[in-house]
Amino acid sequence: MLFPFTSKTREIAFEGRLLRFCNQKSDDWTHPYEYQNNGCDLSDSGCGIFSLVHCVEWMHGVRLDPDDVADVSVSVGGRGDDGTDRPAMLQGMMDCGFARENGFRYDGEGLLNDHEKLWAHMAVPGNTALCNLRVGHIVALLKSREVGGQRQLLVMDCAVESAAEKVRDRVCAVVPGSEIVFPIKNRRGVVTGAGVSHALFWVEADLPRDFTLITRTNRPEAR
Repeated sequence: MLFPFTSKTREIAFEGRLLRFCNQKSDDWTHPYEYQNNGCDLSDSGCGIFSLVHCVEWMHGVRLDPDDVADVSVSVGGRGDDGTDRPAMLQGMMDCGFARENGFRYDGEGLLNDHEKLWAHMAVPGNTALCNLRVGHIVALLKSREVGGQRQLLVMDCAVESAAEKVRDRVCAVVPGSEIVFPIKNRRGVVTGAGVSHALFWVEADLPRDFTLITRTNRPEAR
């Protein structure tokens, strides 16, 4: 079954699990995730928030409320002028205890582009990362695998860009059941048809850039 582009969330079956996907393109996200009263909300600038929510669910099966995570991000200085400042947000979450409470750790390394370090990090079960596949948009990296000698990373993308021009040629495989229907518009903005992209897909391991590593830790109540 295809998933309408306007739906707020859905569940995607993957390896015996049901993962909640948060669709950034839905207008139902109304949290005022603003920067200096710029009028934005989560649907405009929340890719970093949704991606962190996806990471925490992958690590622990816990579904955080994106509105609550956005509140924390704003309170610790994680909202930047172009969206989410990942190092500032994650460091602030470490400092205020939010990271510990939710079972992850950030080691203050900033934005990295060492692909061998990313590969080693993702080889540890439960570890995740936030990254760009293209400039200006944050996605979650959930898992690694090697197929026929090729290293691949599993992406959950809240903006569903597996078919986007700067991403599609590096997509190795898509996850069945993660299809999203999106409108196709002409130059005048009139909807002329529909296309299909995917929320969960595998990419070549050297495509991600500016990655922020998130290490899985025990959640306090799980000890």
